Amino acid sequence: MFLFKKEALFSALLLILGVGLISNQAVAQEKTQSDTKLYGKVIDNSSQEALSDIEVTVKGVDKTATTDQKGMFVVKSLKTGSYTVEVKAKGYQKWEKDVKVNKKGKQLAIKLKPTEG
Repeated sequence: MFLFKKEALFSALLLILGVGLISNQAVAQEKTQSDTKLYGKVIDNSSQEALSDIEVTVKGVDKTATTDQKGMFVVKSLKTGSYTVEVKAKGYQKWEKDVKVNKKGKQLAIKLKPTEG
């Protein structure tokens, strides 16, 4: 009877360790899938100068970023997949593009064209 208790205890311990390892792996995998980012630079197509304070929107997930003084932006915590990116700025034509973000992220070079008139 003592041998049976040891086997039951050992089996229970293995079961607990196995469940713990599986859940840790699932959490780690989920973290990597949602830690990707979309980043890049927004410039004026004519002058090639960086544009600051421009809002870059990832449609469908309610995520935005604003360009800094160098025209750089970063949208963090995206899952891998396809997104539509939109940029609207006063004095420029609307820019929109479908992009695929992989686990390494996605870099964009956005050139805004001035509106005519």
